[in-house]
Amino acid sequence: MRVLLVHHGRRLGPGRPVTGGALRAEQHASALQDAGYEVICIHRDQDGPGGFRSAADLRDTAQALRPDRIICVQVEDAPALAGLGVPLAVDLFAPRVLEAAFGDSLPAAVAQVMGALDAGDVFFVSNARQRWSWTSVLALAGFDPADAPTRLVPIASPQGVAPQPAPAEPVFVAGGARWPWQSPGPGLRRVLAHLDARGEGSVRWYGGAPMLGEDSGGWTLPVHPRLHTPGWLAYDALLDNYAGCTAAIDWMGHNLERSLAFSFRHADHFGAGLPVLSSSDSALADVLGNAGVASDDIESTLDLVLDNPDKLIAMRAAARHLGAKRTAAACSAEVVKWVASGRTHSQHKGPLSDSASLLRSALEATQARSMTEAALSRAEAEVGNKREEVARLHGQIALLTDTVARQARALDEVAGFKREAVQLLGNQGDRARREASELSNENALLRADNEKKSAELRAMDDLRARLENDLVNLRDELERTRSSRGMFGRRG
Repeated sequence: MRVLLVHHGRRLGPGRPVTGGALRAEQHASALQDAGYEVICIHRDQDGPGGFRSAADLRDTAQALRPDRIICVQVEDAPALAGLGVPLAVDLFAPRVLEAAFGDSLPAAVAQVMGALDAGDVFFVSNARQRWSWTSVLALAGFDPADAPTRLVPIASPQGVAPQPAPAEPVFVAGGARWPWQSPGPGLRRVLAHLDARGEGSVRWYGGAPMLGEDSGGWTLPVHPRLHTPGWLAYDALLDNYAGCTAAIDWMGHNLERSLAFSFRHADHFGAGLPVLSSSDSALADVLGNAGVASDDIESTLDLVLDNPDKLIAMRAAARHLGAKRTAAACSAEVVKWVASGRTHSQHKGPLSDSASLLRSALEATQARSMTEAALSRAEAEVGNKREEVARLHGQIALLTDTVARQARALDEVAGFKREAVQLLGNQGDRARREASELSNENALLRADNEKKSAELRAMDDLRARLENDLVNLRDELERTRSSRGMFGRRG
């Protein structure tokens, strides 16, 4: 059997903080897988790659996966999963209507919750008080109170957290997201003032603003040297930090939401072996036993923990024992039973059905109008930006046109200069050609004259050679003549 589990938040992973919705999904998935069921988990696109982007996308994805059962951890996703012919369970682990009453989202929350109640066949609640609170709402949605469609599915505690001894210097832990329905300031100031009076101890507040950007609550923590704020930690590091502290404190003020809520951090405290000190009207009072104290006397409760080491050891052991019992398999046993049966509950048209339908339609129309107005505003802003851009472009075009005109004038001047240069060079070329022709003619005359002179020189060389030859002959003749006279003279 295939179970589709739809949730928000990134699932557990090393080095990663985690949200309550993701822990709830992990709890159901673990129990169902241990029972032998195939579980397919899908999340929103904003929580990681591969998630669904819209209600239509979620519905298409669910139809393509063809599950036998669907569990929806967040109420706002349930309407998209209705009418698929598949039994649908919706997890009501948080008092959403009460939470919304602390802000300005009550109409939207009512519409979402009523849409989820119209879509679901069965509903999971995290504690008995929430079951009571949802009963009247489910009756208004058309469910028969005698055949309650709720299943009690407590929040599971993490298993296998390594135990650590309590520190020598007391360290109390508190924390969570800054939701508007929580008001830790007064109680936390009393804790810090009492630790100051005793001269010992500190408080660590883990958490802060919601990780997904929801309303930050409108309150801040007091500034005090004994208060430390590590912020959001990876889940495994957070549990390790819890285990090394003394106890957890949870004096969040008195309101109906706090009286109904069992937070995921409470289950984490038990898993880490931390007793929880909380107010008398907290939902924790129903399950604490020896694993903590539910009292509005903050100072006496702190003294009980600080002045009784043996009592603290027993409380820490009781907290670890309570956490060990709150396994995923034990807490989600009703989930496994429902998946096996797939039972649905008959629903009639409730008194609020029409009103809720009208409210959803009105909210959808309001959202559509808001989206349209936002789109119009974006379009008007874009038009304004385009107009400014067009004005800038016109200015640039005028500047470029002027630049082109200047360049054209410059090109004309350059062309005129080139024409004058060409004409001048042409005249110079003609003169050079004429001079070259004259020089060539003169050169030819000079060459001819040179040839004539050369011929005359050659003739003179020949004449000189003949004259020299004649002179040699004359000398020889003169010498012979002299020789002849001498010879005749001696004879006479």
